[in-house]
Amino acid sequence: MSRVVSRLSAAAVTTVTMATAALTVLWAGATVPAAALPRPVDPETGPVAFANVASMAIADDGYGRPGGSVISETQRSPLTPGVSRLGESRSALPASEGERAAVGPNYRLGIEHHDVAAGLGESRVPEASARADFALTDLATDVTVLAFESARTSVECVSTAEPESGASASRLSVTGADGVLRPVSLPKPGEEVRRQDLPFGAPVEIGEDEVATSDLRIRPVTEFDQLLRQRQWRDGEVTAASGWLVEIHTHVRPAESDGDERFELPVPAEVTEGTPEVPAAGDGERHSARTVETTFVLGGVSCSVPRDFVSGGGGQAEPGAPSVPVTIPAGVGAPSGHPARAEVRAEGSDARSATTVWGTALLAGGGVLGLAALFLARRASSSRTRP
Repeated sequence: MSRVVSRLSAAAVTTVTMATAALTVLWAGATVPAAALPRPVDPETGPVAFANVASMAIADDGYGRPGGSVISETQRSPLTPGVSRLGESRSALPASEGERAAVGPNYRLGIEHHDVAAGLGESRVPEASARADFALTDLATDVTVLAFESARTSVECVSTAEPESGASASRLSVTGADGVLRPVSLPKPGEEVRRQDLPFGAPVEIGEDEVATSDLRIRPVTEFDQLLRQRQWRDGEVTAASGWLVEIHTHVRPAESDGDERFELPVPAEVTEGTPEVPAAGDGERHSARTVETTFVLGGVSCSVPRDFVSGGGGQAEPGAPSVPVTIPAGVGAPSGHPARAEVRAEGSDARSATTVWGTALLAGGGVLGLAALFLARRASSSRTRP
């Protein structure tokens, strides 16, 4: 009898030791208790930062209406100290058939060596930065419109009084009237680079009997509303923004003819007769020209904080507040008059709640203890039935 009791005691000690060891591993994997974790910032008011490598929109399709848009993946700072960084897959804009259908097939913005991130510091200061090489090409004319080498933008909301922002580049080159790319001086805040009558066309297709030239304007972003962004990308009570704003006005007109014949510009199918944008066909009025307006934002970044923000404290979320995604998927806006559509390319995952990790560990620990108890019960039953 004493031997049976001894065996049971030894089995119990061994099993409890195994369970304790398993719990120790789970405890270590679950980091620290939720009470000891940094409390998340408020997901609605921040502090928060956003960063985007590039976005494009047709502000005017030539008929007084907005066209389509493509906004690449946007990084959002986590609710607790950490960094959200863009993956490696984005190398061009537009980059898919859906994106080209939204903004036209003619423009290609090449994106290389990018490093785009939005983060929240240990002192709860939000910051964002973007660095990349850009080259914009009109595929229809084979003209390289512009090239940025090591374009850099950044924001940091250290305080409500002095949020910081900056935009720089190692080199900026712009095409000339002869279609040759040449270096130009980088514009400072309040300055811009302007070029007119450049030999390239619009991002969308134009008629075979039409010709086009374009005007180019490049300047730093100075206001949040100048950014092209998804709906989830928002400002706050105190906001700083940066980026490189590129605006292109393409003037489309009928090609010259030998006689007095004048060409009518093609009218999109969704524009009905009698609308003020396009005169009705057959009313004797001829079209002379139209202007397609295209906007790019390169390295768009922003940060915002509540008005009562103090570095190192404040802006905390209420207990149980939901987590938020740290990557906003790329979005495609349909041209005016088309059904809304969007492409989603998720490169990140939702921020995981510390309480979720901790709860999983506790459930797993309970499972181990339950298995230990079941093991002891079976051993005791087996020992009692032995002769």
